[in-house]
Order: sequence, then structure tokens, then C-alpha cells
Amino acid sequence: MIKRIFSILAIAVIGVAAFALDLPVKEVNGKPYYYYTIKKGDTVYSLVSRLGITRQQLIASNPSAAGMLKAGETLYFSVEEFGDGKPYVIEREPQEEPMPEGRIKHHVKKGETLYGISKQYGVSQEQIVTLNPRVRNGVKTGMILEIPVKVEPATEPAVNEAATDNESGMPPINYQLKPVRPAIVEIGEELPEEDVTASTEESDDEETIDDQHVKRDASIAVLLPFMLETEAPAKQAMLYTDFYKGLLIAADTLSNRGDSLKIYAYDTMGDINRLRALLTEDQVKGASVIIAPDDDRQLAAIAEAVADTDTKVINVFNVKDSLFINHNDMVQTNIPHRLMYRKALNAIDHLYPNFLPVILRNEAGRNDKAEFIAFIKEAYAERGIEPLELIYDGALLNAQVETLPDDGGKYLIIPSSGSLSEFNKFVHALKTVRESSGDKRQIELFGYPDWTAFRGDAETMLHTVGATVFSRFYYDPDSFDTRSLNQAFRRWYGDDMMEVVPNHGVLGFDIGNLVIRNLRANDGVFNPADSRYVGVQSSFEFVKPSDSEDAGYCNDDVYILRFAPGTKVERLSF
Repeated sequence: MIKRIFSILAIAVIGVAAFALDLPVKEVNGKPYYYYTIKKGDTVYSLVSRLGITRQQLIASNPSAAGMLKAGETLYFSVEEFGDGKPYVIEREPQEEPMPEGRIKHHVKKGETLYGISKQYGVSQEQIVTLNPRVRNGVKTGMILEIPVKVEPATEPAVNEAATDNESGMPPINYQLKPVRPAIVEIGEELPEEDVTASTEESDDEETIDDQHVKRDASIAVLLPFMLETEAPAKQAMLYTDFYKGLLIAADTLSNRGDSLKIYAYDTMGDINRLRALLTEDQVKGASVIIAPDDDRQLAAIAEAVADTDTKVINVFNVKDSLFINHNDMVQTNIPHRLMYRKALNAIDHLYPNFLPVILRNEAGRNDKAEFIAFIKEAYAERGIEPLELIYDGALLNAQVETLPDDGGKYLIIPSSGSLSEFNKFVHALKTVRESSGDKRQIELFGYPDWTAFRGDAETMLHTVGATVFSRFYYDPDSFDTRSLNQAFRRWYGDDMMEVVPNHGVLGFDIGNLVIRNLRANDGVFNPADSRYVGVQSSFEFVKPSDSEDAGYCNDDVYILRFAPGTKVERLSF
């Protein structure tokens, strides 16, 4: 219960104004000030007219008002300067009533959950809900809770108790027809349920999938550095949390079946010893799938722990890891660089036959795509073709592009950098020469995953020149699926997904759909060979990198995207 307390304070006359401002008063650094919160539509003229002061007085007291007024900001005026010497009321800050005996207050911090708070104080969630009914569906940052103090606050659970006390503060979830949502979720409007028909129901007496696998209960263990024990988790830790939240939405969307799926989430805190202890827990050892952190040592430790089991390790975040080459339990969801380059070359062959590649290089630039450029040169050298090089210094000039023969030749421009700054240094010259060449010279542009993150003028220019790019993913913020997922995320958690590329909330949703559908179709065992799935942002089709029995799986799918005129982005397939 919060009360507003006011007191009346008589002030001796120091400098008397003709009248006092008709505004409330608060103390700022021990001195009284009139204050006014700017409303939408307020202007400097309307305020000085209302308050009866001059524009100079307004700006002298609030220098920020010299620019544009922003709704929600507060203006302050010294009572000493603008008062009339009469008594006034100081509005005190809200005061909290003392807690009844046997209770203490707890301020909910970002990342905390009802489950975690109950463990911290050694009380049940039901006891907290009884005293604070509004948290029945989850807590929100900034809430003040009453906590019974019949016992001392619990110490941090030992790492080997993670399976039951779940160090991440995210309890094991059993997804059935009506999934139980974790405490981090704000329960709101139910998501529409999806009619899943991709797999058929199996009879209860079905005991084997094939000669190697025994039917098992489906479960996912998420082992990621959520860093919930830190005061202010870094951005990367918050992205992992977005990923987990997206995964839970996927589980809820697919929850209209009668089967069950358990999801266990653990905070590794980025600690290899903590991870190794978690790997000894039954709920991790027995998981159908482990979603692994991006650390090389931790990935290797997980690979060793699951060797010769039915557990598959899904590597979502470490793009460069190659454990899948020699560990048959490892599944790399990112297409490896060399394989992606081959796919890009295949797209060039289909889209731009008889085009001569032109390597565009800025002598003073970043040239961060040297690996891909070397691949292209090598591939064309095997065909007896030597790509042209167009080298410039600083910014590409129209005249330099016009050095390309205008005898009806076809040229595919491949820059040696994927950065926005380098893109802006060459694209305008390409656009000008393309538009002026007519049939004399055909110029096309082929580029990189980085370009899918361009917005504003750069994105418009991609469409203007009809650029084609290759990428592991594509996120269209305006698509129906993306907007629906954004709305669901906002309903569940009260916040928007963090804006990064790739979007981690969408990534979690796609991975969740991929894994859950696969587990259902294969009686609780993840089968990478049965994995074709096109998601909102990513698509998956796993292959073995070699014929070795020890080889795992890697994704073989890539996006080839053409920025068509207007705003449409087309995904091409061959």
C-alpha cells in the first residue's frame, strides 16, 4: 500500500514575485522547485502564455526548452525566483508503508522469476501468491512483493542440484495440451494453436523406432549463459534469454497434441566447471536434445558427454565450430562457410550465365570478404576464366565503372567488402552507369549476408540496383509471420524482441519448431536426416559432411535473395 504524504512548509520572503506559478512543488537537491510535465501538443508559446512568464525566463530555467519540447519531460522553476513569498505545499516522494511483522519486502529486479524468488527465500510460490495475488501469472520488474519470513533466505543451490532447483530460475516445463508456462512469462492472450499433421500418432505399445533407437520421452535441455546471477547481464546474455523465450512460444504454438514435451533450462554462467556438473544431471543426460552454448571448450565437453547416446547436440550459436565433422551426435544449424560459398557460386551460375565476374576492391577500405573472393577466383580459374578487378581509392567514380567495355558485355560486380560504409562508397556509381548504359553494358551486383540488415536509403538502393545476396537467414520485419510472432512475444513477455540480426527471439522460435516437430515424428529421438523445415527467419536441411560413420550433421540450406524493384525481396531456389 503506497500513500502520498504532503507537508506544508512556510518559507521566509527572500525575493517576492508578483505572483506564484500555479504548479505543484517538489524538492530537488534540497531546494523547492515548481515543476511541470510536458504534454503532447505543448509549445513554448502555449506554456509561457499559461504560466505568465517570458520565453527568456522559461529557457533560462530550462535550457533544453530552447529546442523542441518533448512530451514526458519535466520543466523546473525555482520557488526562490518565481514564488510570491506565501506558504506552499511540497509534494513528497511516495512512502512505503512498513511491512507487517513476519514479512519483508522484495523489489523485483530484471530477469527475476516467481520461481527464483521463492527459492531465494525458502518459501513456496503459493505462499508468495497468497500475499500478492497479482503475481499469480508472473512477476514484473519493479513490483514490490510481500515475502513471509518464516525461514532464512536460502543459499544459492549447489550446481549439482540444478535439475531440481534449476539455477537459471526457469523451472522444467511439461508441455501438454495446456502447457504450463514458466514464471518468466507474463500470461496473456492465448496464442492460436497450430494444426500439426506432419506426423502420425503411434500406439502406446510401440517400443522401438528402428533397430538402433528405443522410444523415449521427448525433452530439450537448454544450456546457455543467461547470466541471471549478475547484477546487469550483458547484451549477449539477454539475447540468449530472447532465444529461450522464442523457443517457448514455439512449444506453445505446437501444444495442441496430446503428447508431452519437457523443456529444462539451465544457466551455465559461462563457466566450464558449472557446465560439466550440469552434464552429470539425469535431466540433461536423458535429454533428447541439448541446445549448447557457443564456447568451444563447452561444446567439446558436451560432445564428449553425449558420445554413443541418442542425445543430439544442437549448435545454434557457434558458426565456426567443426565438431560435427567427427562427432555423430553434433548438429550444426549454420551452413559451413565453404558449403555456403559453393551454394552462392551455384546461384551465380544459374542467375548470371555468361557474365564475367568483376571484383570490386577499395584500396583504402576494409576488404573483409577476402575468403569469399579467394573462393570465387579459384572456382573461375578452374574454368579457365580470370575475373576482372576494378580497384578504386576512397570512393568509386562513374568513369571507373565506364572502363568496363560497352560492347554488349555482361558484368557481375562482386565487392570485396560487405560493410555498409563500403557499400555506400560504390553503389551510387554502379546505379548511374547501369541506368545510362542501356543495352551497351549489363551490370548486376552480387553480395553478402550483411546487406540483409541494411535499412533506409541503403535498403532502397539494394532494390534500385536489383542486388542479389546469399545468407544463412533472412528476417522480413513486415511479413505476416514476423508480425504475428512479434505480437505473441509482446503478449507473453510485455517487451519487444531485441533488434539484432539475426533476431534471436525469431531464431528460438524457428529452432523450437524444428526440434519439436522432429521429436514428435521420431518418437522422442531427434533425427537430423528427417529435418527439412522452413521457418520465419531460418531454414534447415541437414546432411552429413562425409561418408564416415563418425560424422555428424550440418545444415545444407542457404538463402539466395533478390531485391526486386519496390520493396519485395524474393527468395530464389534452383
